[in-house]
Formats: sequence, C-alpha cells, structure tokens
Amino acid sequence: MECRLLWVLALHLCLMPWALGTMNPASQIASLVLSVLGIWFALAPREIRMAGGGGKAMPSLWPKLVMFPLFWLGIVFLFYVFLQGINPSWRFESDPAYWWLRRIPNIGWLPTGIEAPFERFNVWRQWIIYADVWLLVCTVWVGLTRRRSLRILLAVMTANGVALGALLAWEQLGHAVKAPKFADLPGFSELIAAFPYKNNAGAFFSLMVFSAIALATWYFDLGQRRQLKSTPSGLWGLAAVLLTVALVFTLSRGAVLALGSSLVCYGLWLALRRIRRPAMSDSNPARTVTVALVFIVVAALSVRSLDFSGITERFSALATEKANEFSVATRLQARSAAVDMLKDAGVRGIGAGSFRYLFPEYVRHYPRIYNGGKWVWEHAHCDWLEIPIELGLAGDLLLLGGLGWGVAWFARRKFVWHPLGVPLLLGCLATVLHAGFDYPFQCPAILATWAVFIAIAGRWVDLETKS
Repeated sequence: MECRLLWVLALHLCLMPWALGTMNPASQIASLVLSVLGIWFALAPREIRMAGGGGKAMPSLWPKLVMFPLFWLGIVFLFYVFLQGINPSWRFESDPAYWWLRRIPNIGWLPTGIEAPFERFNVWRQWIIYADVWLLVCTVWVGLTRRRSLRILLAVMTANGVALGALLAWEQLGHAVKAPKFADLPGFSELIAAFPYKNNAGAFFSLMVFSAIALATWYFDLGQRRQLKSTPSGLWGLAAVLLTVALVFTLSRGAVLALGSSLVCYGLWLALRRIRRPAMSDSNPARTVTVALVFIVVAALSVRSLDFSGITERFSALATEKANEFSVATRLQARSAAVDMLKDAGVRGIGAGSFRYLFPEYVRHYPRIYNGGKWVWEHAHCDWLEIPIELGLAGDLLLLGGLGWGVAWFARRKFVWHPLGVPLLLGCLATVLHAGFDYPFQCPAILATWAVFIAIAGRWVDLETKS
C-alpha cells in the first residue's frame, strides 16, 4: 500500500507545476481529488513485508493521524475559512464593462469574506488550495513510514524540476510557449517553464535547487560514513547547478536574491559542520574530477547557447536606479497601500482569496500605481502582508501556532546538523524571504511543494531519531 501511496504522491506533486502552477479551477479541483486519494491510501490497512518472505498486518495509522497536532490545527483553520465564506460582507457584481462590490448584511463578530464568482476566484477556491496542502502534509507525515519512500519522493520531485528546467532552456532557445486561454491569468501571454509568472517560476526552481542540494549532501554524508567508493551525490550536485541556471533564466531578481541569501547560510552551515565533523578523505578522486568536468562543460554550453542580455539588463537597472527602478518603486507604493489595508482589516480579515477585490479601493490613493484604474493589482507583491489581511488576527494565530509547533518539534530533535533536513528547510526559508517582496505562496504548486518539503524533512528526522 505504501508503494501505491508513493505513486499517487509523486504523480500529484509532479503534475502541480506542469498544470500552470495549479492556478486554474480545474487543476485545483483535480489536485484536491488526488489529495483525498492520497490520504485514503495512507490510512488504508497495509502489510509489512518480512525479510524471509510473507508479511504481517500493520496497525491502523488513524491513531498516528489523530496524534498529529497539525491535523487538528488544519481542521480548525479550514473551518475558520469556511466561516469567512458563509458570512460575506461584500458581494461582487458586474456588467459587460465594469465590476464593483456592494455591501451586504453579515454577522459582525464572525470572520467575513467577499462573495465572488468561483471561476474568477473566491474564498472557496482558496479553501480548496488550503485543504489540498493540509491533506498532503498529513499524508506524508502519516503514510510514509520508511526513509526510502521519502528519498524516492524527493528524488522524483527534483527530477521533475530538472525536466521543467529543460523546458525553460528550450524556451530560451527561441521556442516560446503561449499561455492557454484557460489559464485565468490576464496579462500573461507566455509561459516561463510551465508557469505564467516569472517570479513564481523562480520561487519554484529555488525550492528545487535546495531539494537537489539536500540529496547531494545526504548521499555525500552517507558515502563518508560508510566509506563507499561512489554515491549519487555528484549527480544531485549537477542537478543543483542546472536548476540554479534555470532559476537565473526566469529573470526573477527576487528569487535570485532569496536563493543567494539561503546559499550563503548553507555555505556557513556546511563549513561549521565540517569543522565539527572533519571530512574523511575522498576514496575516489576520479569521480570528483569527472563531476567537475561535467560542470565546466554545462557552464560552457550555457554561455555559448543562451542569451544572458536580459539577465544583465534587469540586474543593471536594479543596481543603478535602486529604489527608483520602476518595478521596485511601484511595489513599494503597493506595499504602502497594503499596510493601509492591514490597518483597516487586520483584525477581522477580508476573507481568504479576497484581497484582489478590495485592494483597488486602497491603490486609488496612490496615483502612480493606480493609473486611473487601468492597472490591475491582484496581489500586493508581499505575502507577509496579503495573507494577514485576508485571514485576520484569528487566522494568523492559527498559522503561527502551526509554525511554532514545527519550530519546537525540530528544536527538540536537535536537527541542526542533519544533512538532509537543514538544506530542505533552508530552501523553504528562501521562499519565505521571497514572499517578503512577491507572492509565491499564492501559487498552489509552490505552496504545496514548500509544505511537503517541510513534512519530508520532519518525517526523515523523526525516523532517524527512532531508528
């Protein structure tokens, strides 16, 4: 049964980025169906195969799920979002030319939201996304009982990231892919890999870079401990390089800066770990030389075949103009408008997935980014502000409660030198940093991958602690 579960999880998590980041209603509903199937496989009766053949029945995993604090926090959180959906303060209305919001009666002491069309985006679409991620985390935590399963899942997800990077390279060679009409994302005509928005593509590749680094570090550590002649660490190191190149070619400056910051942290951590645990001599120098030559060849081919002018122009503009650079200046004003919005709605919230409908009321006080109502701001380009605005104080406390439990859980297990857990969490930290000046967590594929990486790191550490 665990093998079937692994197939479902791998299929689910690999399809999400290819489905335009799971940004349209059909893919979000399909993703939720796969999550339900996954939790069903995770909790279904299974047998443990014995070394001498045969097997024995494994106890039900329901008690393990019931003892998982995030299971209960997730139920409460989803019920909270459900209350936002059934108690709207505003109703979306439109004619062929315009749309507007109309005030409607509601219960003042309950969480609130905005009643809007499902196909456009509303509380229920966001509820589906949150439920999907919650079920994925519970499935990984309860259903994967062996480190081998976790390793296979992580390896498949990383290989899928490399495949997306190959698609991006193909696009860079002049084969632009048009965004399908059903993408439900106005203003984006071409795909970056399979993502309609370059910064979401960058955030996804950032996670994949650290996934490859985590596997490379773990296999390298395993080879040293067991004095193995060869391990796949070089292969995963090469994957990390390729994924980094792919990230750079998304032209997402925020993703590059966030990744760079986390790579510095990883380098410092690795140096301290080596000081604490002196490395054994490499038993196979030829392998190291071969991997280095492959890196050089890949770099040379990239420089020869790909156009770096777009990258240099974007970073040159940022270095020269700094806060006056157009995208930086407009985002700073959008952040100011979001701060105004948080002051008004931060306690009760405006409803999950409802930010795009009420934000124009605040943007209009900033003429440079309002442009007479011609510019559409669906997000604040700052998840640190947008999520609290939507969820309100109670929703924020639920999220902080889950975060606090996770930090305490890892701290109790002294994971700080773990060769796989730390790189994965540093990759997740890069996404959190990126969310300070963009909206990666509004992309379901990124949110799900981010949450699953934390669950894999925690589950791996837990299994090693018990072994």
